[in-house]
Amino acid sequence: MACWPNRKDPLPGKLSLLQLSSLRFIARRRWQSWLTLVGIMLGVCMVVAVDLANSSARRAFALSLESMSGNTTHQIIGGPGGIDESVYVRLRRELGIRRSAPLVTGSLQVKGHRFRLIGSDPLSDAAIDRHALVLGRGPVSDLLRGPGAVVLSNRSAERLELNVGESFTVHFAGRETDVTLAGVFAAENAAASDGLLFADIAVAQRLLQRWGKLDGIHLILDATDHRRLSEWLPPDLKLVESRARNHSLQQMSEAFHINLTAMSLLAMLVAALLIYNTMTLAVLQRRQTLGVYRALGVSRREVFALILGESAVLAVTGSAAGIVLGLLLGQFLVHLVTRTISDLYFSLHVSAFLLDPWSLVKGFALGVVVTLASATLPAWEANRTVPAAVQQRSQLEERWQRQLPALALLGLAMLALGLFMVSVEGSLVQGFLALTMMVLGFCLMVPAAVGALTQAILMVISVSPYQVIRVTVRGISSGISRTGLAVAALTVAISVTVGVGVMVGSFRHTVGVWLEQSMRGDVYISSTDRGNSDALSMLKLQLAEADWIDRVSSSRLSSVESEFGPIPLMTVSRSGIDMPIKKAMANAETLFLSGKGVLISEPLAYHRRLGVGDEISLHTHDGPRQFPVVGIFFDYISTQGMVLMHDDLYGNWWNDGGISALTVYADGPPPESIVNTIQDIIGSRHEQFQVTSNRDIRDAAMRIFDRTFAITDVLRLLAVIVAFVSVLSALIALQLERTREFGILRATGMTPGQIRAMVLAQTLFLGLFAGLLAIPLGLLMADVLINVINRRAFGWSMQQIMPPTVLLQAMVLALGSALLAGIYPAHRAASISPSVALREE
Repeated sequence: MACWPNRKDPLPGKLSLLQLSSLRFIARRRWQSWLTLVGIMLGVCMVVAVDLANSSARRAFALSLESMSGNTTHQIIGGPGGIDESVYVRLRRELGIRRSAPLVTGSLQVKGHRFRLIGSDPLSDAAIDRHALVLGRGPVSDLLRGPGAVVLSNRSAERLELNVGESFTVHFAGRETDVTLAGVFAAENAAASDGLLFADIAVAQRLLQRWGKLDGIHLILDATDHRRLSEWLPPDLKLVESRARNHSLQQMSEAFHINLTAMSLLAMLVAALLIYNTMTLAVLQRRQTLGVYRALGVSRREVFALILGESAVLAVTGSAAGIVLGLLLGQFLVHLVTRTISDLYFSLHVSAFLLDPWSLVKGFALGVVVTLASATLPAWEANRTVPAAVQQRSQLEERWQRQLPALALLGLAMLALGLFMVSVEGSLVQGFLALTMMVLGFCLMVPAAVGALTQAILMVISVSPYQVIRVTVRGISSGISRTGLAVAALTVAISVTVGVGVMVGSFRHTVGVWLEQSMRGDVYISSTDRGNSDALSMLKLQLAEADWIDRVSSSRLSSVESEFGPIPLMTVSRSGIDMPIKKAMANAETLFLSGKGVLISEPLAYHRRLGVGDEISLHTHDGPRQFPVVGIFFDYISTQGMVLMHDDLYGNWWNDGGISALTVYADGPPPESIVNTIQDIIGSRHEQFQVTSNRDIRDAAMRIFDRTFAITDVLRLLAVIVAFVSVLSALIALQLERTREFGILRATGMTPGQIRAMVLAQTLFLGLFAGLLAIPLGLLMADVLINVINRRAFGWSMQQIMPPTVLLQAMVLALGSALLAGIYPAHRAASISPSVALREE
């Protein structure tokens, strides 16, 4: 028997003959290798980009909080009206706690850029090392140089094109104020300082119109000082741990990050199907060669190692390229992520792209592991190659046909397991695991479904006199080992489009209906200055005298401390409840209007496991108090939850008579006419108020909604691109394997145009199958996203709808992707020379 020479002990620095044969195969199949690389690269790119964007957003969140709290251990938090600055003076004089510093903060506009104003006492900051993160050894004395002195980082100053000593204008609540850049500093962490503007606390109070008020007092306390301060603190103030408070704020957006990660992993699943398909093709194309190797004495282990070695090279190369592409895409995604967080959760002043090496390591490792895992089964298939069966190509397809029922049953079992997991109450991660099980299970059922669909089509066209049509359809089923996987990859990608499209459409419809039901007023008036409550009160009295106005109600939106951390509290003076109620006591409205209970939003009730009849603890002017929950209302503004309270009850427990907004109810005149009339009443005070019609507010809310889901659209598009590459790879594979068949067809009289039409028809069938199969999977995915993932992440319930445009787009996308992917393979198949295709090798 012949043996394989020099296969085990190649010379140092030399490649073995097996390795040389592998390189020769890759060189002859460049398109196939490139498509595999692109699939790995795109999959890793999405994972790395999303992970970098998430880590940058998390770091931005942490830096935004750290820039205000620094290294402090505790914070004193006041009520909606803030903390009287005399409390800080008494704290230092009476208790002698020197490691303390006041804080006033707000958001300003400078030359079209948003900045977070940090107003503090520079000397007190030095005692607690609060802003050492951003100021370092910066010129803190510059903050004391004048009544309008502010300090920026050198990075921010360069961005604004400002020089030291130069004056510029800041905008807050419709008011313009001139300040002077007294100094700049080089921050140790440039990203943390960018977007911050520092001023002495007196300057900040003037800019923000917060005369005599503080937003917080930050402290570094030991056990003794903590005990003394807790006993001394007035009942309307609360002492909280800085770390616990910051963690509570960071947790608000955690569900959003998990959602993005899940989207990227779905794209990686599509890439895994592509890798498996191409590596299987690599084995199928070399079955004869591998059989010859085995006949010459190459062991099974060496064949297995050869295929995995090729996969490892592709995995390392594709993953490295994916990391580079992910770095570029991540810089784009981070702006979408931070903007969404600022819209929904917390105003971030940091939006820089921060490079996290761990994200790169995770992406690289995931790309290599997924590639090797996807190539293991093809390598095992190569390992089982029997030399005597190398010429019997049909054996593999016959084995696939026999295994289709088993694969379908396994997929059905995984699908059932996923459905069981979503039916059991659990965490958000469990919901995504269940969704993954369902998608994988459906993928295993796709090849059997493709076989069944092709058989159904063959039965329908059995009476057709055109043999070419039957040959076209049979070509799909005869290569089910490749076409089934290509359809599975495209099905997953299109189902993501369907599922997310139905979810977004349902969410958009629900929010639109909710806005219609909750915003029953005609015009809404808010103050451009949050401290200008008296002006709103006077305007309310003026409007109440107008004959054309039915009534005017006031509301107050503030943040109060609760047993769950800071929480939005809205008070209303209406004679009825406008918010759509989900669940309530029989006499809930009477109890609410009489000040005997509060309403809580659906997200708060879900996340905190509160129900009608329970109590919620809020920190009032007289300390913690329990408030009965008489009802739960629908709310799609706050993901953390909100408490709704009547003005009378609010006035009993909080020393705050402020008004945040007015709602005007008119009988007859259109909203635009009401806005103009109110503007006339306001007259020269127009800069103090913002008057908006109901329709304008709804339009603005929907614009924010659409902006929130912009990143989702990007991820959906990338998933479709990965699937497109998968279909292109499968079609090229099919064309390469059927070269001899095409040669026979050409020799028997079929024209190049007919060959081209046949291949394109096959691709359209593949796209049609993928579109049809993607619809049920997408609808199942939408149901899980709406009723499980969204529910556990945000606590919202939605009215599920079926937008016809989403289903139409899915079919167009599936057919279009398949048709585009089939153009090149069809051209190559039509260009085959019969003599070359039929020549014996």
